[in-house]
Amino acid sequence: MNLKDKNLSLQFYDYLCDIIGSEEVVRTRREIFSAKDIVESSAIATSISSGSKAEGIDLNGSDYDQMVLLNIFSVYESSHAVKTDPSKLILLMNTSDIKPGFTKIKLVNKFYLAHDFIFDICKTVGEETYISSKKFRELHLPGDMVIHGPCQSTASGVYDYVVCLRCNEWITPAEQWIYRSRTTWPHHTLVTAAVQYGVLFVPIGCKDSPNEDVQWRISFSVTEKLLIHSFSHTQLLCYAIMKIILKDIIKPRHGDLICSYFLKTIMFWLSEEINPSKWKPENMIPCFFDCISRLIYCVEYKTCLHYFIPENNLFEDRFTDKEHDSLLNTLRFIYESPLISLFETSTCQNFILESVNSHGMELSASELSCYHYLSSVIGTFISDSQHSSIKRLANVWINRELCSYILSEYAKEVLQSSHFRNMMVKNKSFYQLYKRTLCICSDSISSWLLVATFFYQCKRFPECLVIINYTLSKCTPDKIYPKLTNSLFEQTVFKDMKHRCGLLLAIKHLIIDDASFRHPFSLLPDELMPLIVELNLLFPPVVYLCLLQFLCCHHLGDKRGKQNSLHGLELTIREQYFILHNDETLITIYAILDIVKALL
Repeated sequence: MNLKDKNLSLQFYDYLCDIIGSEEVVRTRREIFSAKDIVESSAIATSISSGSKAEGIDLNGSDYDQMVLLNIFSVYESSHAVKTDPSKLILLMNTSDIKPGFTKIKLVNKFYLAHDFIFDICKTVGEETYISSKKFRELHLPGDMVIHGPCQSTASGVYDYVVCLRCNEWITPAEQWIYRSRTTWPHHTLVTAAVQYGVLFVPIGCKDSPNEDVQWRISFSVTEKLLIHSFSHTQLLCYAIMKIILKDIIKPRHGDLICSYFLKTIMFWLSEEINPSKWKPENMIPCFFDCISRLIYCVEYKTCLHYFIPENNLFEDRFTDKEHDSLLNTLRFIYESPLISLFETSTCQNFILESVNSHGMELSASELSCYHYLSSVIGTFISDSQHSSIKRLANVWINRELCSYILSEYAKEVLQSSHFRNMMVKNKSFYQLYKRTLCICSDSISSWLLVATFFYQCKRFPECLVIINYTLSKCTPDKIYPKLTNSLFEQTVFKDMKHRCGLLLAIKHLIIDDASFRHPFSLLPDELMPLIVELNLLFPPVVYLCLLQFLCCHHLGDKRGKQNSLHGLELTIREQYFILHNDETLITIYAILDIVKALL
């Protein structure tokens, strides 16, 4: 390749990094989901993030799949491999007369049927009793979710939730993957890790096959995520380009003939064959051509072999002749004009438009969404074992900024735990909570909002006022309120701080969000209890601070302070300062004014 071609590839690589994310941004996304899995797992169930976002790709329409592994079950390939464990319900695979890549899961001991849960998910076929994949995936289906494949999904398809089972050992149908000839990818340590983990089973059978309802698909999701994470950044960008082309060009013309899992499978086979040294930024365009070329080849010969179980041809009976010819024409057009095709996708067009509108100072939606990942997906984790998980996370992560942020989120959750009100006495437990919370709270405004409330609940009103005044001083117009459209000024400030201090520090110091309280509302001041109508209660941040300031002054008998706080509250509402204008917020604000006026 000559110098001109290398320079063009490097420019293309940089352009894709702006759209898809740099190595640092991709690494941060992955670490966030790794943290989520740790804090959401328990002895009962293990959380496993998968899908594009967990892989580090966060484009418009990227999906997030949450797999929940039920630890009470242990699946074995044969009865000879069974290890006795009284805490586990033992199940056996049965792959006879089933398409490769699928299995039935048999109940070993029918005494298990005495458990209502087991009885509800079983189906008897002949003399054998199996776990029904259909009953399993439809169990406890929420009203706002639909069944999509093996998953319970939102109507938009952005979030998929699937409960799965696990075999802790590598299974015979995939054994050839361990030993087959390949280049240096994947590394033998990754292969070893995959074999030691085993495989998962997701509740869906082979379509239109006999006994489909009791068949389960063998899933290698954990290993696939490890493989994607081992990609060089050039490999990941190629994979992301293929997903963009699929979403914006292929699907609008050909529906679901091709899915993202086929692209992932093709990328794995290609990565095995190509020397890892080729996947470099200066080879970005040739690597992209290789990916398109391989997709065309697979479609042309109607052959896309499952990466772990090659006996399963994913393209078998996939296309009619008409669909096949039409799809090939589209793919060949993309191959002949790849850059034109890519730049005409909605993803690239939107990026170009945003770049023009912000004069080159675009704010990545993916980066701002990191804040939402932290604040929305980290659930309640207050037990000692979960606290140990957080400390373990801090010990193994190199990214200390992210650890600090996760720990601060943990502190905020502890403050809202069901144990909090029981600890509102000056004993040893209270002081342990007091010290733990203050020492790990970050300097984010959302943290200080809850710390101020903590002092209010402790009836430390003077100290609470100090924290309120400090927090109010941080609520300046340059802060970014994610629920409102960000101005060019905010975007510029964010990008400058991100460049100087890093993404997480920018999020920490510039993002301002609502004061949020959740069930059982242990931290919520008693005066606000009448406002509870749902499991969550939100207050505009500055409105809440003025309200809390008023309540402190009320308890201290400071009439002038109450008047000043009321004036600040009214001014905040009149100027719509960090307030999202909607019916729900207006109802909350009017209720707050009623509470304040009743205490005047």
